Amino acid sequence: MIDISRELQVVANTGRLTMGVRQSIKAILNGDAKLVIMAANVPPSIRQDVERYAKLSQVPVFTYAGTSWELGGALRRSHKIAVVAIIDPGESSIMSLAGGANV
Repeated sequence: MIDISRELQVVANTGRLTMGVRQSIKAILNGDAKLVIMAANVPPSIRQDVERYAKLSQVPVFTYAGTSWELGGALRRSHKIAVVAIIDPGESSIMSLAGGANV
């Protein structure tokens, strides 16, 4: 089992990611997103939108076990982050999560 918080920091340092609902949906629709991670407390309407677009684009979606505050903290941000789209994993092994269901 990988440490998702550590892997997110590696992606932030060596790869590319986008944070936020609108930017993540844009990355999904443009075909840039390789993986989408959502906080456990994302409102159902946002969750449905992101999951619908991800399914159409065949992008795996995972639910981070923590809240949006905790997801923001994992990325060393001092604000909430509900959705993160991984564009380029860099040196991270975060893409190994693509075979699972929840993070």
